[in-house]
Amino acid sequence: MAIYRHVHVEFWKDPKVLEELTPEDKLFFIYLLTNPNTTQIGVYKITKKQIAFELGFSIESVNVLMDRFINNYGFIKYNNDTREICLKNWGKYNLNKLGKPMLDCVRSELKNVDDKSLLEFIKPSISKEEIVSLFDEAIYLDKVNDDNFNCNDKDYDRYNDRYTLSTQNKKEKEKENKNKNIGEKSNERDIKTTREFKHTVLYEREDEYIYKKPSEEQLRYASKL
Repeated sequence: MAIYRHVHVEFWKDPKVLEELTPEDKLFFIYLLTNPNTTQIGVYKITKKQIAFELGFSIESVNVLMDRFINNYGFIKYNNDTREICLKNWGKYNLNKLGKPMLDCVRSELKNVDDKSLLEFIKPSISKEEIVSLFDEAIYLDKVNDDNFNCNDKDYDRYNDRYTLSTQNKKEKEKENKNKNIGEKSNERDIKTTREFKHTVLYEREDEYIYKKPSEEQLRYASKL
């Protein structure tokens, strides 16, 4: 199956792209957004040798471009040890949709990131709270599992609060969805059937209490006892 990466047309209207980037910079930037190593979350492994080979640049040119994009433009971060790169505004255009396939993909790719600190660089560009929660969870768990992490550190409280809040939000969402599945509240004062199952029917009153009415099959069985 083909994999596509989105490059918004606003890319070419960005003042920084128009006024500061050289033609070489623009090619390099488009490459970082669309090369075959890219992932859904915007953090991926790639070596400078691969970049040089696929763009036809020298290693020296790639090092200069990397330095410019990291220190001058602030567009990317690169970990020389893990060979991982991340793009600052990736989430704005690539993490703007929800759905189970998307969330499962994000969750899976987050597990493969070695340097979880790179996630903090991308997170501000993500508008969807559900995806931000997954990023917070990955960052928090990585911090807690770090042997050098001090639980008395201020970071512990910061990440713990985020993780706890994310978990609470997730549970509230699940509860809300569960209530929606039962059925909408009746606009009438009387009882309203909300969903039928094999043996019982769920009803809901105005006071939001839910009870089960036995089916005819259950009543017949009870009368024989």
